[in-house]
Amino acid sequence: SRVLPVQAYARKYEAGLKQTGGGGSAGDSVILHTDEATHAVYHYSCVLYLSTQGHDFTGGSFVWNDPPADGGDGPRVLTPYAPVRGSAVIFSSGWENMHQVERLESGTRFAVPCFFTTEAVPEASLDHFGGVPSDDEAIADDLQHLLLDARRENPMQSAGRVKQLMMKWHHLLGGAAGAAAS
Repeated sequence: SRVLPVQAYARKYEAGLKQTGGGGSAGDSVILHTDEATHAVYHYSCVLYLSTQGHDFTGGSFVWNDPPADGGDGPRVLTPYAPVRGSAVIFSSGWENMHQVERLESGTRFAVPCFFTTEAVPEASLDHFGGVPSDDEAIADDLQHLLLDARRENPMQSAGRVKQLMMKWHHLLGGAAGAAAS
């Protein structure tokens, strides 16, 4: 099967700012979760770091939360990762990789969460966004529109444009071809 992009967004964490929504909302932490539990099509996850712990911010470690190594009822094993600008964590998105972001103590932390799937984009979803361009020129025009029209849009328009871009990118990289070959 193929691994194809589904979603990516910039994430800003600010010390002292309580998170009020999911995924892309600003806040100072992220509660314990698994990505696939929140979105069934997320099979693989990646977080690219744009700032460095200890330089741009304090606190804010990415923390793996694993069951005891012996499989018993003992305490869970917490494994923190200190983000460094330009580094990334890449992992499967299921229950085997429960994780959280510890509360920021000071500064601002920037990251780009990215999510990938092994499933094709449903045709109905592509139809909702005007289908897939028919030739290379139409693809270039569509991508230019999707990439450059962000200048004067509100957050909801931006979210829709990014979703459309990801679905079409996913399809063009082989989502439909992968489904046809199955």
